[in-house]
Amino acid sequence: MYHSWGSQNAWLRQITSQNRLFVHNRTAAGLGLVDDDWVWIESINGKVKGQIKLVDGVNADTVWTWNAIGKRRGSWGLKDDAAESNRGFLLNHIIGDQTSADANGRRYSNSDPVTGQAAWFDLRVRIVKCAAEEAGFTEPQFERFRQPPHFEPSPDKLSFGAEFRREREAPRS
Repeated sequence: MYHSWGSQNAWLRQITSQNRLFVHNRTAAGLGLVDDDWVWIESINGKVKGQIKLVDGVNADTVWTWNAIGKRRGSWGLKDDAAESNRGFLLNHIIGDQTSADANGRRYSNSDPVTGQAAWFDLRVRIVKCAAEEAGFTEPQFERFRQPPHFEPSPDKLSFGAEFRREREAPRS
């Protein structure tokens, strides 16, 4: 499973470093969308931009994605051109933290009652194809995180575990 805590995992990043919004083929056809189109994903709380992947494996009235792949530039030590910062997206920006008011005006936490996680499983969205000049880059974008003082920059070549091989192959005395 790819989660934000796995962003620094070189092996997982080779498998995927960008999430897509999975949309049923029939739904996409009705909206004039094709595979790899960029769309605005809108809710009553805001909108984000991401790229779609057409599939038959989701309900035609449902869209699906891995949430938590999108990252702010500079977070997790990722380079500014990392796919997670430029093409990955987060639904967090369109998920409300409270439910709509009930008849008495009370609002409740919009979270799963068992885990406390944000309740994005029932988020109602609209998807709209982006203009051609808007495609290719996720939004919203925020100012880059600054590295803390005395923090070493991330290496260009990820080689975690290289020391294990050196130890294993070292001549024995």
